[in-house]
Amino acid sequence: MHRKWQWSLVVALIAMVPAAAFAQGEGGVIRGTVVAGDSGRPLVAASVVVRSAADSTAVASELTDASGAFRIAGIRPGRYVVEATFLGYAPFATPAVALASSSDTIDVGTLRLSLGAIALEGVVVETERAPVRFAADRTIYGVEAMPVASGGTATDVLRSIPELEVDIEGAVTLRGSTPEIYLNGRPAPMEGEALRVFLQQFPADRIERVEVISNPSARYDAEGSAGIVNIVLKDDVDLGLSGSVFANGGSRGNVGGGGRLAYQRGRLTLFGGSFLRYSDQKTSTFDLRQNLVAEPTTFLRQDARSDRTGLWGSADLTAQLEFGERAMVWAEAQIYDSGSDGEHSMTTTHMDADLQPTEQYDRLSASESRRLTADVSTGFRKTFESSRHELSAELEYRSGDEDEDERVETQMDFVTDAATLVPPELTLEDVANEQRETSLKVDYTRPWGEDGRIELGYRGDIEDVENDRLLRLFTGAADPSETPSGFAHHEMFNSVYLTMSRRLGDLGVQLGLRAERADTRFELPSGESFENDYASLFPSANISYDLGGGRRLRLSYSRRIRRPSPRILNPINESTDPLNRYVGNPDIAPQYAHSVSLDASWTGPLGTLRISPYYRRSVDDWAQIKRVDADGVSTVTWENIASTASYGTSVTLSFRPIHGWSGFVGVSGDREERDASNLAYDYSGSSLRLSAHGNIAARLTPSLSLQTMVFYSPPRDVPQGRVSSRIMTHVGLRQRFWDDRASLNLAITDPFDWFDTSFETRDPTHVQVGSSDYSMRSVRLSFSYSFGRPPEDARRPAEEMEPEPEIRIR
Repeated sequence: MHRKWQWSLVVALIAMVPAAAFAQGEGGVIRGTVVAGDSGRPLVAASVVVRSAADSTAVASELTDASGAFRIAGIRPGRYVVEATFLGYAPFATPAVALASSSDTIDVGTLRLSLGAIALEGVVVETERAPVRFAADRTIYGVEAMPVASGGTATDVLRSIPELEVDIEGAVTLRGSTPEIYLNGRPAPMEGEALRVFLQQFPADRIERVEVISNPSARYDAEGSAGIVNIVLKDDVDLGLSGSVFANGGSRGNVGGGGRLAYQRGRLTLFGGSFLRYSDQKTSTFDLRQNLVAEPTTFLRQDARSDRTGLWGSADLTAQLEFGERAMVWAEAQIYDSGSDGEHSMTTTHMDADLQPTEQYDRLSASESRRLTADVSTGFRKTFESSRHELSAELEYRSGDEDEDERVETQMDFVTDAATLVPPELTLEDVANEQRETSLKVDYTRPWGEDGRIELGYRGDIEDVENDRLLRLFTGAADPSETPSGFAHHEMFNSVYLTMSRRLGDLGVQLGLRAERADTRFELPSGESFENDYASLFPSANISYDLGGGRRLRLSYSRRIRRPSPRILNPINESTDPLNRYVGNPDIAPQYAHSVSLDASWTGPLGTLRISPYYRRSVDDWAQIKRVDADGVSTVTWENIASTASYGTSVTLSFRPIHGWSGFVGVSGDREERDASNLAYDYSGSSLRLSAHGNIAARLTPSLSLQTMVFYSPPRDVPQGRVSSRIMTHVGLRQRFWDDRASLNLAITDPFDWFDTSFETRDPTHVQVGSSDYSMRSVRLSFSYSFGRPPEDARRPAEEMEPEPEIRIR
């Protein structure tokens, strides 16, 4: 079966390569810089269009990069006018320039745009952005055309990204490992399960694009062995008053609504908003485990059903003030609040070697939980010497509180008189978790010649997590037994970085190094402490080459780290199920990963072909290990394995709009080699992961659009077992009206109810199979309305404002 899929991948690769023949021919280069005329600061993502001097026909276009520079290649000899525009500024056009030959380079110098509102009456500008765009160090996926863009959630958006995999619980993986999730260039304000809940509730309406950064530069924190997924939110500010409202409802009990307002007058900008979302999720699962340690062998079957409802909300407010010359201060406050109630029932059946029941009982549980997260930050930015130097600083404080109460009642139903395991009749669990984090970040940027930049900075971070847990067991008339537990986790990081980038003609080089000192301590109530202090170096390199004619190459390398969370470190059993224990491992070491990737893209009249092979080697990787004892009790924990090596490639073909139709198709495959000889040779091995993804969008009428998405991943091997195939489908219809200010969206997820999941684990102690019949099928109707014209948020750091080269102006 594996060999068949390998051949299928090879055939797909060979079939797609000829698309490179559609690439455009060589041509000349026009370059320059766009700045604000009043302050001289670079205008990032300003639109630059090269037009024929004879008839004003648009020949090519580009957006400026983080330093306001642009470079447009592939221009044929002739006379051209270069036009620059940026919302909130008057357009600027150069006098006609002559390109004598296809090998010439013309520098039109600095284009200074004057501040002022733009009169749009009688002028219609329409942009077509390719669904996938290949930038200097990342791949950019536009969200606007996705069927989930209106009424969906951030998790729905991430499921639509070809490079990402999102499981049924909402966990995100990139090339088989867990990436860091960023919002507007900063780490998300929560992690683990809280982050998954956050993404499952965050409205897709607020997302502009998703940036996948496989090998981040040293400027970014080194956390995350699989790189960074940066979710860029839509801008909020306008000249005057602007805002938006939205509401949605679905067939699975999900409803939500919210709005945003922004006001800008002179140097002051205010914007903020809030939203609420209600969800109702029902699931059922099945597990059958064979105990190979017991003599004779026994079986355990567990059938579970759950119903969880939740109310989730968020509010934020930001203020920006520009003062003096080229200086700005800002402050931001955000709050995230969620509460949920759950009812869970599990029927446990003990069986003998002939699968005949020997004992059966039901465990009924009711739980309440609440999470409250607050994030307050302030900072400033100062630009010196007409945008040649820039200094910025940011101070941020985060707090998170989580309380969870659970009541578990056991109802016995003895099948025989030989009952061997009698779990507690009543279990009460109270958990309180507090997290505090304070960070300071200082960055300085200065030019290096005409086409280079030097960045250096410092980041200090202190994180504290305190967990208190009380477990009370009632066993009949006796007084309850109480078991207090918990932990305290303290981390302090200090790091400095330096990156140097330079462009030499068509060659771009970026080198960086981050040095970090980490001091960590994990404490138990008994007084036992586990300390792990270490220093690390994280080099990065990014080399890009523009071959002309729409062809680009990028070779990148980075060393990253993945640190264990408190839940992975905590050695105290956190499960209330006596037959399924979960314990952490305080001796888990951080995982270091070396990653090398090559990105090649060809852009032509029909679209863009992208091929991305990669190799990653991880030392002290983690594996979740399950063991079963003679009583049939399973214990799941974490262990470091010696190393893993992954290598593979992905191929994506994006089509430009043709008669209103566009889209992309992609296939990816990689192989993982696991060396777990430090634990047991049974855990070593290899596995092949394959997936295919397609997306088709169509403009049926000027105001009605259709989009479909399909994702498929065949079965694959994992340590100790195998997981089933997955298939996801999505269909969306969007009707725009009121001059495109309003839209009505109908989205159908998994219309054929194809999504399901199952797994199998085995080792010398047990064999277990399980499945979930959780249905993803749903119908959602949403409405949104916006007013005002939002330009770019001046507070957004420059490194997040990457150019988007696939823009065409009609």
